[in-house]
Amino acid sequence: MEAERKIAIYHKTVAQAYNRIVKPQAFKQGDLVLKVVEHVRRQMSGPSKFAPQWEGPFAVKEVHNSGYYRLISIKEGMLTDPINGKWLKPYYC
Repeated sequence: MEAERKIAIYHKTVAQAYNRIVKPQAFKQGDLVLKVVEHVRRQMSGPSKFAPQWEGPFAVKEVHNSGYYRLISIKEGMLTDPINGKWLKPYYC
């Protein structure tokens, strides 16, 4: 009984520490975002270590409940493939 109580306290402490660090991000339609370049997402070696890690800006065109977003390029106006929200970050002008 005592071991179960200590395990529950440990799990609660770990969850609180994780939740302090990780900030949930949710984008809405029309938000400007940057997305991670393809070689970083695929964990492949890039052109060089000085190559940019982010590309964009993009505007969010569609928001899906599953955490995926459809983006449209600001410069070319082209639609991109669906992308998970973990590969996006807000773009500040």
